[in-house]
Amino acid sequence: MGLKFKKTIIIFIIVLILILGVILIKNNYKNSKNGNNISNKSADEIENLILNIGSYEAKANITIKSNKNQNTYVVKQKYNKEGNLYRQEILEPSGIAGTLIQYDGKDLTIKNTNLNVKKIYENYSYIESNILSLASFIDDYKQSESKEIKEENGIVTLQVKLSSNNKYTMEKTLYINKNENKIEKMEIKDTTQNVR
Repeated sequence: MGLKFKKTIIIFIIVLILILGVILIKNNYKNSKNGNNISNKSADEIENLILNIGSYEAKANITIKSNKNQNTYVVKQKYNKEGNLYRQEILEPSGIAGTLIQYDGKDLTIKNTNLNVKKIYENYSYIESNILSLASFIDDYKQSESKEIKEENGIVTLQVKLSSNNKYTMEKTLYINKNENKIEKMEIKDTTQNVR
């Protein structure tokens, strides 16, 4: 009985090791599939990902502050670098909902789908002044000599100082939340460091 008992224990241990091995391999495979998340990347890797965005689609809440009031808009932005296409549709407030701004690298089209109104500006060269887009931030960041990257409490910030003559847009900061795997917000500050 002693020899059969020893063989049974050895077989049991081998089966247990095989089961644990299969479980560990499955868990490791799951983790490796999720390995391309922002959450496990360094600040420099995140900076590289952001700066190499070729296209994006975003729903954004935009708050514009002036000296006297504050207005909030909800917009849907689309950008495709390859097609050189930028599009922004206003979703809220309801009074201007349906307004669509589209730039194809040459012409700027503004239309309101609710009012069936359309205006085309041919050879429009001022679209770079659209400071509210991620594409504009990326261009500013790539071209600036004065930029900084930080990481604190799971938030990576890319900050760029602009060399523009516009006193309302002197600095832009992009906040990327590593834990939620998304861009959280972008702030634009004026010469007095007030968020505009």
